[in-house]
Amino acid sequence: MHDTPSPSSVSLTVGRWAAWAPGVTDRDAWQAWARGDAAISGPVDPDVKFVAPMMRRRLSGLSRMAFRVAADCLDGAGENGNSPAFVFCSRYGEYARSFGILGGFSSGDPVSAAAFSMSVHNTATSLYSIETKDRSAATAMAGGEATLETGFLEAWSLLVNGAAPSVLLIYHDECLPDLYRDQATTVAHDAAVALLLKLPGSGGADDADGMGLTLEWSSNRPAASGAKAAPDPALEVLRLLIDGGGSFALDAGRLVWTWKAGRVAD
Repeated sequence: MHDTPSPSSVSLTVGRWAAWAPGVTDRDAWQAWARGDAAISGPVDPDVKFVAPMMRRRLSGLSRMAFRVAADCLDGAGENGNSPAFVFCSRYGEYARSFGILGGFSSGDPVSAAAFSMSVHNTATSLYSIETKDRSAATAMAGGEATLETGFLEAWSLLVNGAAPSVLLIYHDECLPDLYRDQATTVAHDAAVALLLKLPGSGGADDADGMGLTLEWSSNRPAASGAKAAPDPALEVLRLLIDGGGSFALDAGRLVWTWKAGRVAD
């Protein structure tokens, strides 16, 4: 009997990726960011002119980021009946709207049913489904410091169970206000990242990026030297994809998560 459990892992292929942050809004800019030649700076709202005006007025900054990267990452990939399943993951979700409701409530203002409906964790998920008229499987998730990691595991589980030919994983988060900033160990920037994922060797996607991602996890803390609570793990994963490979470890308290990226031949 072993005192320490062996690490576990799952692997998926990245067909495409897209990302958005203030001041870094397209692939060329992200390439420059990875080289250290561009910086995230704002505030700037994502361009979502492709969304119908009535829906656009309902979108928070958080939902706008999710819509932007989803549109950029798919860009026709869901045509011919091959629509992916969706996993939206965010550690804090629509906190700005929630804080607004709580602030009004503490002042004695009535709670707006419409405002509440836009403050729930699956706001972006449901609005995206309504706007695109896409009835594919869609999940909204939060997993604390390991939100991206739990989203990746959910995507893997959907794929291995045959729920869809691919999964669009969308990570989107905003910085907390100064009052709560010391709690935000994994959200240093307003940013969103989308990854179009499939099982290795499954084919069927235009692997423009041709990268494989492996996620390992272990409670073997002595073996996890160098792991740390990295700010914005989604951006660190994006850096691995842009750089063409590499790894980094995230210490999320109960578990250490290790991301590895490399070229694959599909």
